[in-house]
Amino acid sequence: MDNHKPLRLAPALEHATHALGLWVERVFHDVGLTQAAAHVLAYLARHPEAAINDLHTSFGHKRSTLTSILDRLEARGWVRRVPHPTSRRLVAVELTEAGRAIGERVSGALVAIEERVHAQVGDAAFGDFLTIIHALEEELT
Repeated sequence: MDNHKPLRLAPALEHATHALGLWVERVFHDVGLTQAAAHVLAYLARHPEAAINDLHTSFGHKRSTLTSILDRLEARGWVRRVPHPTSRRLVAVELTEAGRAIGERVSGALVAIEERVHAQVGDAAFGDFLTIIHALEEELT
Protein backbone atom coordinates (compact mmCIF):
# COMPACT_ATOMS: atom_id res chain seq x y z
CA MET A 1 0.00 0.00 0.00
CA ASP A 2 1.34 3.42 -0.99
CA ASN A 3 0.64 5.84 1.88
CA HIS A 4 1.94 8.68 -0.27
CA LYS A 5 -0.47 8.15 -3.12
CA PRO A 6 -2.89 11.09 -3.29
CA LEU A 7 -6.40 10.42 -2.03
CA ARG A 8 -9.11 11.14 -4.57
CA LEU A 9 -12.34 9.35 -3.69
CA ALA A 10 -12.87 10.33 -0.04
CA PRO A 11 -11.96 14.02 -0.50
CA ALA A 12 -14.18 14.27 -3.60
CA LEU A 13 -17.12 12.71 -1.74
CA GLU A 14 -16.56 14.95 1.27
CA HIS A 15 -16.38 18.03 -0.93
CA ALA A 16 -19.51 17.07 -2.90
CA THR A 17 -21.42 16.29 0.31
CA HIS A 18 -20.39 19.62 1.79
CA ALA A 19 -21.39 21.41 -1.41
CA LEU A 20 -24.78 19.67 -1.34
CA GLY A 21 -25.29 20.74 2.28
CA LEU A 22 -24.47 24.36 1.43
CA TRP A 23 -26.79 24.19 -1.58
CA VAL A 24 -29.65 22.88 0.60
CA GLU A 25 -29.08 25.71 3.08
CA ARG A 26 -29.00 28.28 0.28
CA VAL A 27 -32.00 27.01 -1.71
CA PHE A 28 -34.15 26.36 1.36
CA HIS A 29 -32.96 29.28 3.51
CA ASP A 30 -36.55 30.50 3.72
CA VAL A 31 -37.47 27.46 5.82
CA GLY A 32 -34.09 26.84 7.47
CA LEU A 33 -33.52 23.24 6.40
CA THR A 34 -30.46 21.22 7.26
CA GLN A 35 -29.18 18.69 4.76
CA ALA A 36 -30.31 15.77 6.96
CA ALA A 37 -33.82 17.19 7.42
CA ALA A 38 -34.12 17.94 3.70
CA HIS A 39 -33.26 14.37 2.75
CA VAL A 40 -35.70 12.93 5.29
CA LEU A 41 -38.50 15.16 3.99
CA ALA A 42 -37.72 14.24 0.37
CA TYR A 43 -37.67 10.55 1.28
CA LEU A 44 -41.04 10.80 3.02
CA ALA A 45 -42.50 12.65 0.04
CA ARG A 46 -41.54 9.66 -2.13
CA HIS A 47 -42.37 6.94 0.46
CA PRO A 48 -45.55 8.01 2.26
CA GLU A 49 -45.87 4.91 4.45
CA ALA A 50 -42.28 4.81 5.67
CA ALA A 51 -41.44 3.35 9.05
CA ILE A 52 -38.70 4.80 11.21
CA ASN A 53 -36.73 1.62 10.40
CA ASP A 54 -36.98 2.48 6.67
CA LEU A 55 -35.45 5.89 7.33
CA HIS A 56 -32.71 4.35 9.42
CA THR A 57 -31.89 1.80 6.70
CA SER A 58 -31.98 4.41 3.95
CA PHE A 59 -29.75 6.99 5.61
CA GLY A 60 -27.70 5.00 8.11
CA HIS A 61 -27.96 7.66 10.82
CA LYS A 62 -27.45 6.56 14.39
CA ARG A 63 -30.88 5.98 15.90
CA SER A 64 -30.40 8.88 18.30
CA THR A 65 -29.50 11.20 15.41
CA LEU A 66 -32.54 10.13 13.42
CA THR A 67 -34.74 10.62 16.49
CA SER A 68 -33.36 14.17 16.89
CA ILE A 69 -34.04 14.96 13.22
CA LEU A 70 -37.60 13.64 13.53
CA ASP A 71 -38.13 15.54 16.80
CA ARG A 72 -37.15 18.81 15.10
CA LEU A 73 -39.34 18.09 12.06
CA GLU A 74 -42.23 17.17 14.33
CA ALA A 75 -41.77 20.35 16.40
CA ARG A 76 -42.03 22.37 13.18
CA GLY A 77 -45.27 20.60 12.31
CA TRP A 78 -43.87 18.85 9.23
CA VAL A 79 -44.06 15.21 10.31
CA ARG A 80 -45.92 13.06 12.78
CA ARG A 81 -45.21 9.61 14.14
CA VAL A 82 -48.16 7.25 13.92
CA PRO A 83 -48.82 3.54 14.35
CA HIS A 84 -47.63 1.64 11.29
CA PRO A 85 -50.56 0.44 9.13
CA THR A 86 -49.32 -3.15 8.81
CA SER A 87 -47.26 -3.82 11.95
CA ARG A 88 -47.96 -3.04 15.58
CA ARG A 89 -44.22 -3.20 16.29
CA LEU A 90 -43.28 -0.42 13.86
CA VAL A 91 -43.77 3.31 14.02
CA ALA A 92 -44.57 5.09 10.78
CA VAL A 93 -43.61 8.65 9.97
CA GLU A 94 -45.89 10.69 7.78
CA LEU A 95 -45.75 14.18 6.42
CA THR A 96 -48.28 16.72 7.52
CA GLU A 97 -49.83 18.92 4.86
CA ALA A 98 -47.17 21.58 5.48
CA GLY A 99 -44.47 18.90 5.52
CA ARG A 100 -45.70 17.45 2.24
CA ALA A 101 -45.33 20.84 0.56
CA ILE A 102 -41.73 21.18 1.78
CA GLY A 103 -40.91 17.51 1.08
CA GLU A 104 -42.17 17.71 -2.48
CA ARG A 105 -40.28 20.96 -3.00
CA VAL A 106 -37.05 19.36 -1.75
CA SER A 107 -37.63 16.17 -3.74
CA GLY A 108 -38.26 18.16 -6.91
CA ALA A 109 -35.12 20.24 -6.41
CA LEU A 110 -32.98 17.12 -5.84
CA VAL A 111 -34.45 15.46 -8.93
CA ALA A 112 -33.66 18.58 -10.97
CA ILE A 113 -30.03 18.62 -9.75
CA GLU A 114 -29.65 14.92 -10.52
CA GLU A 115 -31.12 15.37 -14.01
CA ARG A 116 -28.80 18.29 -14.78
CA VAL A 117 -25.72 16.35 -13.65
CA HIS A 118 -26.87 13.27 -15.57
CA ALA A 119 -27.33 15.35 -18.72
CA GLN A 120 -23.90 16.89 -18.22
CA VAL A 121 -21.97 13.63 -17.79
CA GLY A 122 -24.08 11.12 -19.74
CA ASP A 123 -25.41 7.67 -18.98
CA ALA A 124 -22.07 5.83 -18.86
CA ALA A 125 -20.35 8.18 -16.40
CA PHE A 126 -23.49 8.43 -14.29
CA GLY A 127 -23.74 4.64 -14.10
CA ASP A 128 -20.03 4.32 -13.35
CA PHE A 129 -20.38 6.78 -10.48
CA LEU A 130 -23.23 4.76 -8.98
CA THR A 131 -21.16 1.59 -9.36
CA ILE A 132 -18.29 3.24 -7.48
CA ILE A 133 -20.59 4.47 -4.71
CA HIS A 134 -22.13 1.02 -4.27
CA ALA A 135 -18.67 -0.59 -4.21
CA LEU A 136 -17.57 1.89 -1.55
CA GLU A 137 -20.66 1.11 0.53
CA GLU A 138 -19.90 -2.61 0.25
CA GLU A 139 -16.30 -2.07 1.38
CA LEU A 140 -17.41 0.00 4.37
CA THR A 141 -20.16 -2.29 5.66
